[in-house]
Amino acid sequence: MKSNCSPIKLLLVALLICTPVASVNAGAILSNLPGISGGTSVSTNLGLGPDLFDRSKAVGLTMDAVAMTFVSLEALISNETPDSILSGGIYTDVGGNPGALVAAFTPVNVASNFGPSIVTLTTAASSVLAANTSYWFLLDGPGTENLLLWDSLAPNTAPTATGVAYDGYRFSSDGGTSWTVSGIFNGVRINATAAAAVPAPATLALLGLGLAGIGWSRRKAA
Repeated sequence: MKSNCSPIKLLLVALLICTPVASVNAGAILSNLPGISGGTSVSTNLGLGPDLFDRSKAVGLTMDAVAMTFVSLEALISNETPDSILSGGIYTDVGGNPGALVAAFTPVNVASNFGPSIVTLTTAASSVLAANTSYWFLLDGPGTENLLLWDSLAPNTAPTATGVAYDGYRFSSDGGTSWTVSGIFNGVRINATAAAAVPAPATLALLGLGLAGIGWSRRKAA
């Protein structure tokens, strides 16, 4: 009996299986935005403040059983001093606090007398958030005296987690040497999308079979 599965058909099926499909899961995985700024009295000074303490702030989450690709972090920021650089990155979890840097955010220049408004941070390269893994998303400011602020919300509102677990905020006043739990919920939205699936071995074998079949057919026709 003659098979209808020609090499061309096998190749087309394999290509369809390997073709990326737009994810329906793209969007916020942790967010308390939009919201209203609570003002400078309950905001976090980032970097070296007027009191010469070097402050950093991080918000944490634990991934579910599905890996995702980080898209962006949106933060409610204001700046009461001359232009300041907002920086930070994604960090591993060590004992419930930020550990090693996974991926740095591309620094953003925040203009003088800015905000409070949303500033969007991204990474230069694609960053995959591994399944069942905890991460900290840390923001920092200049090493010179400034009033670059990560604003909290009024009322003080914890982020809502979607498909992940919310791990709270951590605050450091010594450049990240030590951390404490913070009850000030700074305005944040973390966006991610489902990580691209890796073709299964069977799919790759099917693709190889289709390509080999096409080569054999061409040799036979010649």
